[in-house]
Amino acid sequence: MKCLIVTTLQRQVQLFLIPHIRMLQEMGYQVTIATSLTDKHQLTKLLPDITLLHLPFSRKVYSLSNLKAFQMLRKLFKRESFSLVHVHSPIASFFTRVAVPETTKVVYTAHGFHFNENGSKISNRIFYLAERLAAKKTDGLIVINQDDYEKAKGLLPEDKIHYIHGIGVDATYFNPENYSVKEKERLRYSLTIPDNKIVITHVAEFNGNKRQMDIIHAAEKLQKINPDFFILLVGDGVLLEEIQSEIMNRNLIDHVRCLGFRTDIKDLLSITDIGLLVSLREGLPKSVMEMMAMQIPVVVTDIRGNRELVKDGKTGFVIPVRNPDELMNALNKLIQNNLLRNIMGENGRRDILERYELSIILKETRNVYETIGLKVNRDDHHTVHRDMVNI
Repeated sequence: MKCLIVTTLQRQVQLFLIPHIRMLQEMGYQVTIATSLTDKHQLTKLLPDITLLHLPFSRKVYSLSNLKAFQMLRKLFKRESFSLVHVHSPIASFFTRVAVPETTKVVYTAHGFHFNENGSKISNRIFYLAERLAAKKTDGLIVINQDDYEKAKGLLPEDKIHYIHGIGVDATYFNPENYSVKEKERLRYSLTIPDNKIVITHVAEFNGNKRQMDIIHAAEKLQKINPDFFILLVGDGVLLEEIQSEIMNRNLIDHVRCLGFRTDIKDLLSITDIGLLVSLREGLPKSVMEMMAMQIPVVVTDIRGNRELVKDGKTGFVIPVRNPDELMNALNKLIQNNLLRNIMGENGRRDILERYELSIILKETRNVYETIGLKVNRDDHHTVHRDMVNI
């Protein structure tokens, strides 16, 4: 049995799909990954027994490289057949489903439809029509939040729609009890964070959707009334240099630091007191799930996925988008109240264990495969490869 996994970017494979790929292998599938490869050696090292194909996908909708990737897919499907094609990310999933033969079983995981409450009317219409067209070749649609589940009913019959709580987070791997007080002290020292500062962490690519600029504005206001905080902005992207310049220009270097892309997210979260995600669009953000698993209260924007994960006033605060004032107020409440932080953090981890833990999600995904008629070997014993959960 052969399975083809398709996604736009290599990083999406590394950050989200490793445990799912391992599960497919243990089910007896030979797995091929097709994506825009940026470091084939790195991915080969992580997955030495996987076939890798480079498809020059671009996140830019109208890029000619997407048409080239489409043509490559058509040639691939002519020379090779697959029992299952599982697609991720809107652009790669659209072109793959158009190219795939009618007889091939196709599962699409929508990590947040690109038509959404904060999108423009034109872009929303384009992405909706694209999803309707590609839905004709979709045997199973996995959605990861309630908002998308309701929207999916306009695309496919309900028996083809499967609502799963994200891609899962390994709460054994992301567990605050794994770190001693001394280890956390060493981590803070290595980052030169003063002992009296509350650590606030935001993990996201630097782009317009993630709204790091709102954090800068909030920090500028917050440091005037409560300077006892230190914000870590983790990630890279096209706006990284711009945000670094704003930090310098606004004299915030004692309160905000850009760390760039990191592979030690779990370590950073072990010293984090408050988590952040202030995006305009999400599906069901893994970074928030990881923070909650690490028993961290989270401040998030009121968008799909975020408001489903974070219960306002119980596991964190849900604030309006593009609102530095509300962000500042929410952070200030948490900075001042250690007991509230602890209670919210405990509530958050409990929610993760009950609904979002990786083993639960993998089982639900297997059920989707079985529902669409794929062979599922119930005798294998799936083991989560924890060293690959957070690459």
